[in-house]
Amino acid sequence: MVTREENELLCRVTGDAPMGKMLRQHYWLPAILSVRVRKGEAPVRVKLFGQNFVAFRGADGNVGFLDEACPHRGASLALARVEDCSLRCLFHGWKISSAGEVLEVPNEPNNPKEFAKTVKVKHYPVREGAGLIWVWLGEGEAPPCCDFEWMDLPPEQVYAAGIELNANWLQGVEATIDSSHVALLHTSWTSNSATDFGATRENTAVTYEFDKKAYGFRAAALRSTRDGSCIARVTEFVMPYYGLIAPIFSGPNQDRTAIIAVPIDDENLIQWYIYYNPEKPVDSWRRTQRANQWPMAGGLPGDKSTNWGQNRQIMDAGNNTGFFEIVLEDFVVMVSMGPIVDRSQEYLCSADQAIVRVRRQLLEEVKAFMAGKTPKSAQCETMSYRDIRAVGGRLASASEDWRQIAR
Repeated sequence: MVTREENELLCRVTGDAPMGKMLRQHYWLPAILSVRVRKGEAPVRVKLFGQNFVAFRGADGNVGFLDEACPHRGASLALARVEDCSLRCLFHGWKISSAGEVLEVPNEPNNPKEFAKTVKVKHYPVREGAGLIWVWLGEGEAPPCCDFEWMDLPPEQVYAAGIELNANWLQGVEATIDSSHVALLHTSWTSNSATDFGATRENTAVTYEFDKKAYGFRAAALRSTRDGSCIARVTEFVMPYYGLIAPIFSGPNQDRTAIIAVPIDDENLIQWYIYYNPEKPVDSWRRTQRANQWPMAGGLPGDKSTNWGQNRQIMDAGNNTGFFEIVLEDFVVMVSMGPIVDRSQEYLCSADQAIVRVRRQLLEEVKAFMAGKTPKSAQCETMSYRDIRAVGGRLASASEDWRQIAR
């Protein structure tokens, strides 16, 4: 069981909260869609870990990522003019480059060039990949950016979508690695599917097995079926906020999904989905469907007073949840828990083993960080993420080893 004190340690990420400091210092994260930051156009506000930033794209095409507040008097740089590869604050005309250098201080009468050298501006390393701008928010030298296989795929083989939700970041992580809900929450979708994903409805009682890895763990959700075979869906948990989900269809060349729960502040997150295929273009129909149906930055349709747009009429007609889109089911139950779940009040069962392991690993890592140690999962000089793939398939029997399923 998680105590209230441990729950606070797990969930709080703003200010000097140890978890937030650890995540900022040791891990890169996706911040914003690349297409939202256009060359020469207005800077875009981004909020992460309770801090306010701006992202902009200069004339050279490179992205700058700065604190939103101008270092002079704190005016918002979201209002700034984009000039070449710099921002010019509207208030007093200070010009700041994407590298965080103050280039001009037009209101300083005494040797402005020398004065400009004394001003420190917070700017942050960025990298683009999978249609996203990734950023590192720590102090000192940035670690290498994560080298997942989706980072260097061409645009036709990868795309990203995200939604802002009124829930703590850990709720997003836990929703991602919990396989036991698939056959229950998503009944309306599994009942219409002839895939192994659909066949999870044959047995809602999940048995878990795990492989511990340097980056986190592999969680195999195993379901015995009436014909004696066993359905295995293997989720990859990659510290601290990645979940890689098994494809709906078994076999090679399948579209794949990675989900990343990024903290906006203590009570809000962005749930990013990366859809990718290392071998061929991703399914164009699914891509269009996501673009048309997801409310993205606007959040969920409706609010608590309307049960987030739940439609009881379609429930009466046979839909299990009253939601038209499978991912909305995940989002709504996550938000319905409240902004921060009091995990000390839960009654967990054996199907929650993956949840328990995530919490345990995060607690171990953040306590080590508080003791001045680098988290094991952040010691990336000897670690590659490129070959991490979630898999699924049907085994001949429950006694077969799920590790034989090829990645």
